[in-house]
Amino acid sequence: MSEKQGFTVKNSNAVCDLSGMRDGNVLAPWSAPDQAPLVLAVGVLVGFWLLLAGFGREAQRLKWAWTRPRNLTTRNASETPQTMGVVLNCALGLFGIWAGLIVSFRSSAVTMPWWSVFAWMAAAWTLRKVTGRVILGAGDTASAWVEISRHNQTWMGMALAAWCVVACMNPYVMHGAFAPWGVVTLFVLTMVISAIRTTQLLNSARQQRVVGILYLCVLEWSWTLFWILWSVRAVFRGH
Repeated sequence: MSEKQGFTVKNSNAVCDLSGMRDGNVLAPWSAPDQAPLVLAVGVLVGFWLLLAGFGREAQRLKWAWTRPRNLTTRNASETPQTMGVVLNCALGLFGIWAGLIVSFRSSAVTMPWWSVFAWMAAAWTLRKVTGRVILGAGDTASAWVEISRHNQTWMGMALAAWCVVACMNPYVMHGAFAPWGVVTLFVLTMVISAIRTTQLLNSARQQRVVGILYLCVLEWSWTLFWILWSVRAVFRGH
């Protein structure tokens, strides 16, 4: 046997002898969907169906937030939303935005705690609640200000939930740059639409018009632009 043949036999035996190897962790398939955001997103879509089926008043006012925001300033007994409908509405926004946050920062170096979505929504509610009461008092417009913020967050949550379902079921989207940028695009789009609808709501107020416009320019649009720039910067940093 030549030296070359002997080397081949030894090398072959070394490759085939796997007895000394230890068992490692089982690798998840690359095409397996990310269960956490998928469960949250599907839950949001099912919750939206429940809102339409069981809470017609809240669903109607949710629709008005993006179609006829001025209708939110007029409310009678038949249009007063039910408490469980309001809770469900808030939950749709919370869990939808949470799912989008998971998808956006899944493979990112930037980490976001789970409570950050709740803190962001609570800060938005408090800001509008306090400022609306100071500027417009305890009128229908001040209440509609807070309400339209809640509905805008729900629309954002449902849009992000729909995108999360698409991203989680498509590994080429989930493991690429499409997933986080899709979240940012929908976030920016819903933030801009929300600011525009709030503008229409403010313009419908007849009292303290100058102060209302000042609030709109300094607070509403500053809030929108700040979070748009933050989301784009966060994706750039993480990806």
